[in-house]
Amino acid sequence: MNAKSVALTITFAALAIALNAVEIPSIFYPGVPFQISQIPIVVAFLLFGAGIGVSVGVVNMIGGLALFPIGPDGIIFYPMNLLSVLIMFAGLHVASRFVMRDGKLDKSPFWKKPAIGTTALAVAFRGGIMPIFDYTTYNVLVPLIYGISIPQAYIVGLVPAFVLYNVTVTIYTVPIAYIVATRVGKYLKTTPHFLKTEQHLRETGVYVKS
Repeated sequence: MNAKSVALTITFAALAIALNAVEIPSIFYPGVPFQISQIPIVVAFLLFGAGIGVSVGVVNMIGGLALFPIGPDGIIFYPMNLLSVLIMFAGLHVASRFVMRDGKLDKSPFWKKPAIGTTALAVAFRGGIMPIFDYTTYNVLVPLIYGISIPQAYIVGLVPAFVLYNVTVTIYTVPIAYIVATRVGKYLKTTPHFLKTEQHLRETGVYVKS
């Protein structure tokens, strides 16, 4: 990493770590709150690419464990939080391949609003993949780490909560991050990393830094 990348990582990670203090209880998923700390991580990914995005996510995980411990659950919660972000990154990366066609913004109805298309792919990835890891965590990691055996019927009963939670978090995280990344891009006079196309620049008013 060069000095600029380190500075960007520290800046976005500091914001993400601070936002770990904001928790909104989720009624349907016991013990797992809604958070907004993932928003600056996704903003960093959209603006500057996977390298900085992943770095911010890793630093946020370490900072969250150190500064905002949530008891013994933190050893699982924060790494799973990072994993969910990485899965969203995968969905956003795939979305970017569809958004751009030969260097231009795809004009099909689904991609006329890139924020909608990118959110849809991120939801599909996180909502379809992350619940599998959640289910495995309750079946394998919780007994392994804490020595607690959870009834299978209880875990199966939580599956809808796994899906709903991951879908809900993605639905509010990605659009907000997309809007912020576009606005910050205008301020910095740079284009969001995943949409560096001339057509997108004309439509959004974002300018490429020479």
